[in-house]
Amino acid sequence: MSQIPSNKHQAQPVRREVINDLVSGGLCLAISISLAVVHFSQTGRLHDDFNRDPGPAMLPVILLIALAGAGAGLSLRGWLALPKTQATDRTSIAMGWPAVAAIVLMAAFLPVRTAIGSAAALALIGAFLAVLAGRDDGARWQLTAGMGALIGFALYCLFHFGLSIPL
Repeated sequence: MSQIPSNKHQAQPVRREVINDLVSGGLCLAISISLAVVHFSQTGRLHDDFNRDPGPAMLPVILLIALAGAGAGLSLRGWLALPKTQATDRTSIAMGWPAVAAIVLMAAFLPVRTAIGSAAALALIGAFLAVLAGRDDGARWQLTAGMGALIGFALYCLFHFGLSIPL
């Protein structure tokens, strides 16, 4: 793809991309803040003072900082591009439904997991998320759903068999 726009309308960011940046950044920030509250409210050996060698206790802190940094970067990029976007015929609230649907699908993991099991739940939710993410790409939804289910099952195998973490 050329970095030089072919017409004046492509020079401005597409409003949907800006809204996606704002929603994704806000979601990353919300998740990092809630995970930080849960992490730092726990007690136990993980939070003991190890002086100059934090060891594996530092990994959750590094991951929380990385997630918050990614969320802040996405939010900032969307916020700075917001005044430059063109208004479309759709309202920005109606454009946010995929993000809301993705959040609902991810929140449905625990109830679905208890009903059909972790592997099937990850595959099913992975299929729905892939179809949701690829809805504008023009790919066949069956192929997209199959790839999403395969990725969800691969994640289950990674955690269950590779890392020995029960889901």
